[in-house]
Amino acid sequence: MMDFLRYCFIDNYQTLLVLLVTAIACSIIGVFLVLRRLSMLADAISHSILLGIVLAYFIVKDITSVYLVFGAAIFGIITVFSIESLSKTKLVKNDDAVGIVFPMFFALAVILITKYARNVHLDVDVVLMGEVIMAPLNTMNFLGMEIPKSLLQMSVMGLINLAFIWIFFKELKLTTFDAEFAKIAGFSEVLLFYGLMSLTSFTTVVAFEAVGAILVISFLIAPASSAYLISKDLKTMIIISVLYSIVNSILGFVLAMYYNLSMSGMSATIAGITFFITFLFNKNGFLIKILTRKKKHIEFKKDAFLMHVGNHQQGENSKEELGIGTIYKHLSWKKEDIEKYSKMLIAENKIMIDEGIYKLTEKGRILYISLLKDYGL
Repeated sequence: MMDFLRYCFIDNYQTLLVLLVTAIACSIIGVFLVLRRLSMLADAISHSILLGIVLAYFIVKDITSVYLVFGAAIFGIITVFSIESLSKTKLVKNDDAVGIVFPMFFALAVILITKYARNVHLDVDVVLMGEVIMAPLNTMNFLGMEIPKSLLQMSVMGLINLAFIWIFFKELKLTTFDAEFAKIAGFSEVLLFYGLMSLTSFTTVVAFEAVGAILVISFLIAPASSAYLISKDLKTMIIISVLYSIVNSILGFVLAMYYNLSMSGMSATIAGITFFITFLFNKNGFLIKILTRKKKHIEFKKDAFLMHVGNHQQGENSKEELGIGTIYKHLSWKKEDIEKYSKMLIAENKIMIDEGIYKLTEKGRILYISLLKDYGL
């Protein structure tokens, strides 16, 4: 085990750093994508900018050219503009527009690659899944140190994303939660929207070669979605999103190394698993709601049982209404339920059995009076 940990965190630390930096850069900006319900738009950008890369390559004829990044990012904006323009016609819903535009652009890119760029390193599989394990092999000199090119690029991109959110935090918060008031206050929703989409495009393009389109989508959406289930405070949500991205990256990295699997695929899988766990077990989660609903049901049944005893304890028909063998007829409950809830109330010292009938204890009488007030009786 020690040899494995050394292999992971010492021999391959650069790969892990690339994953972490990419995850953090994406998770910061992903919060606003989730809050603005732009998750599908991010998916569209991450796929359709491949067409921008292909078209830029046809112009510059150099797969390593920086113009490919700008071409892809610009095409990401074109994708957003096309989807928005189509949805604004009111003839097509926004989700439908996404489903029309991005498959068309992505399919066109695949056709161009297979037809005219067979001998060029534009592998569709790499675009989708990335090759983060190979990132340390593509290095550059930075301040006298040889570091992975992807690490420097994603670090710069992450700082740009952080700076954008830091500078325009108030404006982003206002336009995200109250777009109408933002317009009245004079904030340009359009400029902020396309600024956010531009950063999403550049982040996606820069991360393309290292982690691939699928993991970029996962890093953009999954941590932010998990954070949204835990907190609705924007600053807290950003912090939680970053923490989720770090955990997902480390677990995905370790498990991929241990089982010799795709690192991008495993990290995306872990992101989905952590979201699902959060969905089930957060304080407002699916399982907690089920347990809370069940608990409320139990409390209601206990209250109903206790009030029935209190209402009929002094009545002439108390032996019939509250008898151990007859009370189920008057409550219209199953005998199993009578036994279940009576045991609970007896254990809580709220009712007792005296001469074959149920009666309130002093504690039960106090609760009975309180229940009458609560139900307005």
